[in-house]
Amino acid sequence: MQNTLPITGVSEVVLSVADLPKVRDFYMRVMGFPLHSELSMKASVPDPDGEPTITFLKICETDTPLGRGGHPQLFALIDYRRHVHAGKRFVGHDPTQSTLNHLAFEIPPESFDDHVKRLGELGIALSFSDFPAMNARAMFFQDPEGNALELICHDSIDP
Repeated sequence: MQNTLPITGVSEVVLSVADLPKVRDFYMRVMGFPLHSELSMKASVPDPDGEPTITFLKICETDTPLGRGGHPQLFALIDYRRHVHAGKRFVGHDPTQSTLNHLAFEIPPESFDDHVKRLGELGIALSFSDFPAMNARAMFFQDPEGNALELICHDSIDP
């Protein structure tokens, strides 16, 4: 077996979207991700006055060399129609061609019921799964463009 080099964590997840403002609002309002930064890149040079083509939302700070250097764990939304680099790598939202299955975000166990209540109040349909082999439980729902999301937490089994 070949030795592998260590991976310290996830730096960012990038999601291609068709309606950047709508999806940005969803992830800020529903998931609570604060805005980190935005950039307009319709060409190879950033346009400081242009409408954003990529948005970076902060998931959390990380205690890694990258995190300590000012790069938190990020969730990026990229307008696949307008961003200069997105069209070259994007295959579309056709599930037979896309590699995205779902995005999972860890939540504290004590906040599970509060998330269920808040998402229900927002009119978001939820489904639930238990994962006894991993001592975890999760809820699943969709963003405005149909991407599947999961909120998962540790589920301690009390004897």
